[in-house]
Amino acid sequence: MVDQELSARLRQRSRQSGIWLGLAMGLAIFIALAGFIWLYARLAPIFSDFVSRLPATPTVEVTVTAGASPVAELGASAVTPSPVTTPKPKPAATPTWQPTHRVAQGAPVNLRGGPGTQYPIVDTLEPGTELRFLGEQEQVGSATWLHVELRDGRDGWIRTVDLELIRP
Repeated sequence: MVDQELSARLRQRSRQSGIWLGLAMGLAIFIALAGFIWLYARLAPIFSDFVSRLPATPTVEVTVTAGASPVAELGASAVTPSPVTTPKPKPAATPTWQPTHRVAQGAPVNLRGGPGTQYPIVDTLEPGTELRFLGEQEQVGSATWLHVELRDGRDGWIRTVDLELIRP
């Protein structure tokens, strides 16, 4: 009888230990995951200099005119669309600051004080920000850096993989 009571108590103790061990492991995983997310959010602007970007996918523009109906009369054999003319914009005076590049789609990128990640961050630029190439480029390691200017006159350096060329 002593043997059975001892065995039952040991099984109960073992279950309790297993529950506590499972809870402790769950808490440790939660803390590790939360710490990783916090660290990633803090270091993302720094590591964005090392992540290469995929080329942007081309977009197609579709113009729909109001009042155009694709439905033909009942009995007509074919629908012939009427040509639509869109008014051309009037040429504007050429501004003095003309963008040549824009920040590629994806995450924000760092504009640096010099050609390399060892230089301080001047600004963090959002995708689509327009820049003007100042004619100076430098190869640092496997990356090519361009000297660019923002619309507000500030200048800095950015990798070519983070940029898209604006077609004239």
